[in-house]
Amino acid sequence: MARRAAPGPIRLLGPRTQPLYPALLPIPILCFAGALITDLAYIASAEMMWLDFSSWLLLAGLIGGGAAGALAIVELVRARFRRVFLMHFVLLLAAWIVEVFNSFIHARDGWTAVVPSGLCLSIAAAALALVAGWFWQSAYPRSAEIAG
Repeated sequence: MARRAAPGPIRLLGPRTQPLYPALLPIPILCFAGALITDLAYIASAEMMWLDFSSWLLLAGLIGGGAAGALAIVELVRARFRRVFLMHFVLLLAAWIVEVFNSFIHARDGWTAVVPSGLCLSIAAAALALVAGWFWQSAYPRSAEIAG
């Protein structure tokens, strides 16, 4: 029977450190999907609160996606499955670029901030981000166990 070593403390530097990219990846995916949901809520109710929520989710997703993208470039250099990871990176970058334009559209006032172009961009970016997350899962199905 094989003996398992007791898990040691998490080191911040060294060859067996906890990866930061898998921790940051859900931020843009969830924020972009949340922006789509709040856009749909705004269309259903015409309540300005939902438009504000969309704008804040777009901002959080762009900041988190920018940080994740910077780390993704480092991961791309170190990746074992470069072809799949490159597809993940391109899809995430495309979602980020679409949401930059979407945030400019959401800066408008009222109904024209969402209907029709803001909603279309939200749908496209949420779909791109979700597919990018799927490609990440297919490239690294056990990304949480890298350090362990």
